[in-house]
Parts: sequence; structure tokens; C-alpha cells
Amino acid sequence: MNARNDLLLDKIELRHPLPTDGDDLDRLLATTPLLDGNSVQCTLLQCSHFAKTSAAAFVDDDLVGFVSAYCPPSEPHTLFVWQVVVAQHWREHGLGKHMLHWLIDQPYSSHCSRMVTAIAIKNTVSWSLFDSFARDIGAIPIKSFVTSMDRNQRRAPKEYLLRIAPLPNCPELVGDHLDDLRANPSHVPAMRRWLD
Repeated sequence: MNARNDLLLDKIELRHPLPTDGDDLDRLLATTPLLDGNSVQCTLLQCSHFAKTSAAAFVDDDLVGFVSAYCPPSEPHTLFVWQVVVAQHWREHGLGKHMLHWLIDQPYSSHCSRMVTAIAIKNTVSWSLFDSFARDIGAIPIKSFVTSMDRNQRRAPKEYLLRIAPLPNCPELVGDHLDDLRANPSHVPAMRRWLD
């Protein structure tokens, strides 16, 4: 990250979201056409039930970034990142990646050995974000098709699951991670840097 971005990020206050941040989150999501809007119930879950594994970024009390994440009940060592949203005027300054780094350093994420997210095939911004994050922590990113919920669906998948491991707090689990992912029959190579 360059010095200019470091100075800008010094203005950011990062904290876990509060239920009262829901309206601000709705407004922030409305400024990002690539992301789906959330229902009131969904926003409440993000800002309360999943608050300890999510991140909210503020400048002068204005919400300018948000990472929504949680640990799936069946995969307690996985931090699943659902949405990353950054206000228009804060994009291209590294805020999304800054929030991801902050999040994995928090106590409620300390037991997580890997990060998982779903990314649309053509969403180059998200691919760049998570690839850069993986490089920063020296992790191995692996992608596989998102499995359709409809067993008869014949259309090509529109999203990939991306797994990044090991997270810095659990480097000893990388062997298990690779064995698990190599056994996944839906795995496909992405680019040269992604594990095949």
C-alpha cells in the first residue's frame, strides 16, 4: 500500500457493527449497484447476530465501509465473508483489504483457519481484493464452482467459492486445508497463481 493510502486509512475508525448501524448500512449498499440490497431482517442479522465477525468503517461518524462475515455452524473454523462494501469516494484506497486484515485480527476470528467467500465470475474488483489479501498473508487461494441448489439445473455457474488459507492465526492447519480442497471434485483452476 502506498503512503497516500496509509494516511487516508489513518482517518478510519474500525469497529464491530451495532444494531443501530442498520440504516447506514442500507444506505451504503444502495450506492453499490453490484451488490444485492438486503432485507431489514438480513441487516439486523449482520449488525447484531454476526457483529463480532463483521467490520464497520467510519470517518467522522459516517459509515464508509462494511464487511459482513460469519462462521457457519457446520464449519466453525471458517470465516465466510458474505459482503464487502466500500463507499464510492473510498474505493481504490485499500479500505476493503484493510477491513479484512482488521477482521482476522479480532478475538472472535482467532480460531478461524480459512476465509471463504463467493465471487461472481466477472467481478474483477472482488477477485483483485481477495487475491491481494491472500498475497499479503502468504496464503493459498483456491476456487471451486458454487454448487447449484437445483440438482437439475444445466446452466453454467455464475459464481465461484474462493477459499484462502491458512489465515495467519492458524498456519499449522494448511495441510488439512489442501487435502480437503484437492478432494473436492468441483475444483477448477482460476489463473496461474491459484492452486490447481
